[in-house]
Amino acid sequence: MRAGVGRWGRRLVVAAVLVVLGAGALLAEAVPEGIPRVIASLLTLAAFGLGAASVAVITVRWRTSVRFDGESLVVRDPLGARVVPVTDRDILGRGLDSALTPTYWLFDGERRAVPISPDLDPVRLEGLAYSLGIPIVDIDDAPGFRRL
Repeated sequence: MRAGVGRWGRRLVVAAVLVVLGAGALLAEAVPEGIPRVIASLLTLAAFGLGAASVAVITVRWRTSVRFDGESLVVRDPLGARVVPVTDRDILGRGLDSALTPTYWLFDGERRAVPISPDLDPVRLEGLAYSLGIPIVDIDDAPGFRRL
């Protein structure tokens, strides 16, 4: 299960369209000389920058995933991966952080083992936990969490 592209996919499409239209207008000399041409060039470069930023963010989001390899859960984020053997003591804890954003942690018994990226779809994450027989509990007294 990978993180989706989210709103960055739309931004990439808009940036690509703007770059093609801007470059086409500049190459066809449809923009008058002087200040309008400079403004059109700067806007085309800004759209290209937005496209490059969108590609970078999408690449990072696609590196975020959770998968089951038959014996353990592999939780990947942009900076690395954690391998957690699946046992009967595993729990998927969910709660709200201080900004009221849903937060998930994989617990090994009572100990927090691995944080799960908020970029992953909560419904699919809970579906994966259910299919593996990992119970899902609401965390209401852990530090940094509020009850869902």
